[in-house]
Amino acid sequence: MDNLEKSILSTLIYYDSIDQPLVGWEVFKYLIKKGKFNTDLNEILNVLENSVELNEYFDQKNGLFFLKGREDLVELRIERQIIADKKWKKSRRIVKFLQLIPYIRMVAVSGSLAMNNTKEESDIDLLIVSKSGRIWTCRMFTTIFFHLIGQRRHGKLTKNRFCLNHYITNKSLKIPHKSLYNAQTYAHLVPLCQKRGLYRKFQKANNWIKEYLANYPKERKGYLNTVKKNKAFELIRRLFESILDSWLGNKLELILRRVQERKIKREPLTYKKGGRVVFNDNQLEFHPDSPEKRILDKYNKKMRELGFNELAREKDSGLI
Repeated sequence: MDNLEKSILSTLIYYDSIDQPLVGWEVFKYLIKKGKFNTDLNEILNVLENSVELNEYFDQKNGLFFLKGREDLVELRIERQIIADKKWKKSRRIVKFLQLIPYIRMVAVSGSLAMNNTKEESDIDLLIVSKSGRIWTCRMFTTIFFHLIGQRRHGKLTKNRFCLNHYITNKSLKIPHKSLYNAQTYAHLVPLCQKRGLYRKFQKANNWIKEYLANYPKERKGYLNTVKKNKAFELIRRLFESILDSWLGNKLELILRRVQERKIKREPLTYKKGGRVVFNDNQLEFHPDSPEKRILDKYNKKMRELGFNELAREKDSGLI
């Protein structure tokens, strides 16, 4: 196989690891980078259709490509897309009210919903970007909002609830933990509301994703899932911020940091092996049960089973 064929193979194997077949343009968009090559969408489609080497390992149905013997994934993808459509409607309906929350600068859907590969019992993962210097205050107001409307994931209450597992600031947009898993995760990120141009800044800050994905970034315009800006909500938010942009707000941020840090340090899940919990003024990440290692191990194992040991070297991003 040449480098392009190895890249296509790697991409389809990765998505097989999360039970998701791909159409041709998705293979192009999320193409895993293995060596040097020049290509475009038409070339990808041509190789998918005509490569003798790849056809030894993959079949296609209804325009979807999958490993031989995994035709059941076609029906599964349809089922999960239907589930995802319902969760998107709920996400847009609720996230629009986050425009009221002080110091929120962007709200994006991540995880399985961003990939339209979600299960009925799955939660909805959000990445929230706050104003620098107010991440703890932003988290408090956001948590209170979701708790009051009964939509915050906690304990065994997960189905269709919002998982507030990741906050960063508008001055710390770079995700510091590099891996193929994180590259795929953040390449799928779907911003629902944002301060103008912030998502593009996020893409530039995370240009390291190009080390893993050959065609990142591709600028998105006219998101189907974007929440329409509400000027009244924005006015109320600015009013709250004008009050908190003072010594009072500084004091509140300091108190909230101390209280939340104390609680996080006392939580046993903070130190759970195989996950990652980060808490500082630039990033709050709560992934104690991260699927990262499991997915990458599954990918590496499948590569070795197919005889591609040189492609089975993906490592996690530094989990506990």
